[in-house]
Amino acid sequence: MKRLATPVWGLCGRIAIMAALLAALVGCAQLPTSSGAPAVVEQLLVRERQPAFAGRAFGDAGPYERVVAQAQVALDPSHPANRGIVDAAAAASADGKVRYQADVVILRPRDSAKSSGTWVLDVANRGRKLMLEIVNGGSLQTDQAEEAGTGWLMRQGHTLLWVGWQGDMPADPTGKTVGMVLPVATQGGQPITGMAFEENVFDAPGQRGVLPLSYPAASLDPSAGELTVRARPEAPPTVIGPAQWRYKDAKSIELERPAGFDAGAIYQFRYTARDPRPMGLGMASLRDIVSHLKTGLPDASGQASPLADLKPRVTVAIGISQSGRFLRDWVWQGFNAGPGGQRVFDGMVATIAGSRKTYTNVRWAQPGRYSRQHEDHFFYGDQFPFTYATTTDPLSGRRDGLFARCAADSTCPKVFHLDSGLEYWQGRAGLVATDGAGHDIALPEDVRVYLMSSTQHVTARTPTAPLCEVPINPAQQQPVYRALLTRMVEWARDRKAPPASRYPTVRDGTLVPATAAAMRFPDLSPLGMTLPAPNALAVTDHGAMPARPDPARTYTVLVPRTDADGNDEAGIRLPDIAVPLATYTGWNRRKTGFAPGQLCGLDGSYLPFAADAREAAARRDPRRSIAERYPSREAYLTKVRSEVQRLRADGLMLAEDAERWMDNAGKDARIAGLP
Repeated sequence: MKRLATPVWGLCGRIAIMAALLAALVGCAQLPTSSGAPAVVEQLLVRERQPAFAGRAFGDAGPYERVVAQAQVALDPSHPANRGIVDAAAAASADGKVRYQADVVILRPRDSAKSSGTWVLDVANRGRKLMLEIVNGGSLQTDQAEEAGTGWLMRQGHTLLWVGWQGDMPADPTGKTVGMVLPVATQGGQPITGMAFEENVFDAPGQRGVLPLSYPAASLDPSAGELTVRARPEAPPTVIGPAQWRYKDAKSIELERPAGFDAGAIYQFRYTARDPRPMGLGMASLRDIVSHLKTGLPDASGQASPLADLKPRVTVAIGISQSGRFLRDWVWQGFNAGPGGQRVFDGMVATIAGSRKTYTNVRWAQPGRYSRQHEDHFFYGDQFPFTYATTTDPLSGRRDGLFARCAADSTCPKVFHLDSGLEYWQGRAGLVATDGAGHDIALPEDVRVYLMSSTQHVTARTPTAPLCEVPINPAQQQPVYRALLTRMVEWARDRKAPPASRYPTVRDGTLVPATAAAMRFPDLSPLGMTLPAPNALAVTDHGAMPARPDPARTYTVLVPRTDADGNDEAGIRLPDIAVPLATYTGWNRRKTGFAPGQLCGLDGSYLPFAADAREAAARRDPRRSIAERYPSREAYLTKVRSEVQRLRADGLMLAEDAERWMDNAGKDARIAGLP
């Protein structure tokens, strides 16, 4: 028989059934935190409760309300579930508990009878509510009616949550963003100091610059720090002497930028820092606060839960970009195990994360860091394991997997892992389903992997990016997010099988080395588009400062094969890609003056086809023109309609998105010249 981790809360749950004994329930909730729970929500302070989206109603679900709150949590660092949280014990109060505060924002149906019974938690990205934008097509805020976008999430009747987890994001009492308040770790009451590392790429011309520090310097003596610059991550560093930089204050330095380096140069600063904070408490925050809200019980002070009338049938977490990396790290470190041994989340949608995790549960953590080809190569977060299956690392010999811990205690969620084409180039997404040596692996039964073919990190909002060589990628993604979130709820709640995985594999020849020959990529150099190399990865010693990659031990990084137009062959091919009017790639290159030739951040490329054969010949464009592909406007729309119907039949596009796509296709200016 499994021992209950929270026997007191079990008693409280039985008392809660008896409305006549409500006073006893409040008294029970006020029991001390020595109940054996890993953490207790001491107070959930509701700061605001009012209509959301100016009172707009959303179909059968009706109007929504917004709840803005802050949770104070007391965590026991000696509890087995918390022993892996770095520096937690060093931040404890006199009673041995670690206390932190985290913002909580809830969007819920005003009428609980109209709730779907599904809770969707959006893991905030740098404090932002990206789900509202990426899934709903709205804004990051919830004040005005138009900020709801399509209102799709609300029309489903889902309850939406955000919980602060990123310890270097400040708390926000307005609920515009979500952050945390963390204690400082000390040693015997004295400050903790140690070597910390910063990196900055200015990406703007200039002679001077300011480099911010994540942690305060222990000393403002320049001899205690070292500033270097390099043109590329693999280039040897050039030391910038103390005469060319100074501490502006304890949290930043000013420097003279040396001649001979362009705006894309990489500046790195090593210094003695002080006052680390236990950033890993952010991982506990999701576990503890969501677990508490799911009970519907009052907090330890007796205050009623704002979700007491909305007990969920199913809970799903979605993480977008930084948040997707966080979810991968979170489940790997065992935080989907709730206080009673139950799952915190039934389903998990980790999106545009690639094979990475995060730089969170370590000393001197910087949760916003993530590796790209040109930036942040020296920060923790790219290390093995890369995949959900348990495998043996071909380079280090270690054996592990993202599901290794949750498989042992039966707390693994069902997972959709969803990447854009860019993650294969910048985030090494090929390692999610290969063994690091170029061989396919079998995925766990409860994991599906999908590629949003030929898309960039997020759909481009503007046609160009200031650092990139060619226009950036506007290929759409939003219909995939809505369809797969629907499928995840059906899978986690109703056990309805989801669409099969769709991603490139070595087995079928669609996951290949990044060469023009292997990819079958057309020669588009006359048009200014040249194939780059992907973001490489080597076994790295993160115990050094800065970290030391071993160039003799590199992983096999593979990318999607393309068709004759340069568009990805495998994956979920929306009509942008299946019935193309352009080449769309998950990569772009930095232009002259900004570390030219390196991959350009999170942007892909967009190169439209010529209108007709004459224009193609004049441009030396090897791709067929629009007129050669589609003899008429109706011929083009017929092909688009066929692809839309196929996606609908496969469960990868919703009916409303199919209708919206056809409407937009008919208005596309690129087919205006067709008869």
